[in-house]
Amino acid sequence: MTKIKIFAVSLFSFWTLALAAKDYKASMFGVKSDGTTLNTRSIQKAVDFINENGGGRLVFYVGRYLTGSIQLKSNVTIQLEEGAVLVGVTSIYDYIGINGKKALFIADNQINIGITGKGVIEGQGAAILDNINTQIQKGYIKETLDQASPMLIYMNDCSNIIIEQVNIQNACGKVQSYNKCKDINIHKIIIKSTAVTNSDGMLISGCDGLKLKDSFFDTSGAELTSDNTSKNISIINCITPKGKKIQAKQ
Repeated sequence: MTKIKIFAVSLFSFWTLALAAKDYKASMFGVKSDGTTLNTRSIQKAVDFINENGGGRLVFYVGRYLTGSIQLKSNVTIQLEEGAVLVGVTSIYDYIGINGKKALFIADNQINIGITGKGVIEGQGAAILDNINTQIQKGYIKETLDQASPMLIYMNDCSNIIIEQVNIQNACGKVQSYNKCKDINIHKIIIKSTAVTNSDGMLISGCDGLKLKDSFFDTSGAELTSDNTSKNISIINCITPKGKKIQAKQ
């Protein structure tokens, strides 16, 4: 079977699973949309429950949902409906990571995972960066600024990933990064991350199969950075504010 057929079969399998999966309202798990309640534990509880019960979508409706790091699990999709804003908390101590990489959404060795919908992921990057600098100056954090700064999405050794339609904005550094992942499908997303310097839109390393399509990147750093360990990269109809076509920077 050719690589193209394998990629198509993987994508078909993902969508078949998605169509068969259940929808769960975030509010069912005690998640609050008031913009002030810290929802990290409630959202994680929901993700874990869906993962343990056959998979499905965790659906967020109109409102602002404050949270720290969420670990994505196999067969779970975060669905942000239009008007839903998932907001990263400004306290650096509410972020966790893997391989030394912190992020709002993290995933390690998972399959069939996604973030979809017309909602917003708001990173509050400038405020988080101020918080990190304060903690470093006081000696509470021994990491460098780059090590301490959380991305918005970090996935390691995952496969069958879909990021679709979401608006992703205001990271305090890198917006998203994929390491050793397979079959990454990113469609119709909007990235706006210019509040801090050197905010890269996407980094990929050691990945096999990236399809980036119909997306808009407005960043203060590189739009897309790859290395010579990644392969099967397809970028179609993706532009910057100046109309420049996005290409992978080696």
